[in-house]
Amino acid sequence: MFEEEYQNQGDRGPTSSESLTTRSRFSPIRSSVPTESTFPKRLKRMWTLFPLQDISWIVAFSFTIGSAAFVIYGFFLLLPFIDPETNFPTETPYATPASSVFGALLFLVGGYAGFLEGMNLSRREVAGTNVPDIETTEITEIRMKLDENSSQEMEPQSSTEPTRGERSGHSFPPLLGDPVFVYLPTKQQLTALHARSLLFHSAWVQFLGTIIFAFATFTSLPGILPSSNSSHLLITLLNLLPASTGGVLFIISALLQLFNAQDKLWTPKPRKADWQVGFSNLIGSLGFTLAGALPVFRSETASYVGILAEFWGSCAFLIGSVVQLYIVMGYYA
Repeated sequence: MFEEEYQNQGDRGPTSSESLTTRSRFSPIRSSVPTESTFPKRLKRMWTLFPLQDISWIVAFSFTIGSAAFVIYGFFLLLPFIDPETNFPTETPYATPASSVFGALLFLVGGYAGFLEGMNLSRREVAGTNVPDIETTEITEIRMKLDENSSQEMEPQSSTEPTRGERSGHSFPPLLGDPVFVYLPTKQQLTALHARSLLFHSAWVQFLGTIIFAFATFTSLPGILPSSNSSHLLITLLNLLPASTGGVLFIISALLQLFNAQDKLWTPKPRKADWQVGFSNLIGSLGFTLAGALPVFRSETASYVGILAEFWGSCAFLIGSVVQLYIVMGYYA
């Protein structure tokens, strides 16, 4: 398929097998329906294909690597409690803070990408429905652009062959660089297009949570805040409070994910992959919230339970992110 593409491009297309492999690795074709593949093949795609134009992939991949970094961070925090003799000289000054900062930065990337994903998903959903309180020109513009892109993508290939960047209506947002991809909503779009979308509200709440959570991560670095007993109020306000607040926002975002995946508000859908992602994120968010709130009690037991919560919360987030990445890669061959 890729070879035919390059042959049609004439001299402009790359000719080496290495170039073909690079293009297929970083710009693979996204199908409108899940591809037929075995579990091992899809797992392989998760770590060999990198569709950088797919905002859904960026969200899943960023949170997967970021969650893994926080798992390492939680493990380093647990070592002094489990076996102090395993401590190494560079653990506290370098390894522990580096893993937390790396995880926080990736959470920021994933949070912003999730905000873009939720905004573009809700925009596409409304484009196919009747919304009385939005101007007709706005809906018409969206429909015309979507129809134009669909026709451009479908013309060169048969109806049974997936096209590069093909989207499935409500399943995926447009690819980065697509003329209809929105990077910043207008006031009219916020009030008319996105106000009714649970996905959009989940996305912006999560993004806000990543910002506050990242602030707490940076203030926890050695030397940023004084560690004396008299500075406990300062540590609480600038570190523990933002950490627990970020966790609470993560909880709200995860609950909105769950509600969006359910047909009815109080009817769980545990067999649904999207629901499983939201549930794992909910458990992880609870862990992050406890990790920020428990140290306020200033006891060794509370600190130990808080560190444990940091660790299992990171593990839960990692599970949800891996499932999300697995879902996304199911649409690539």
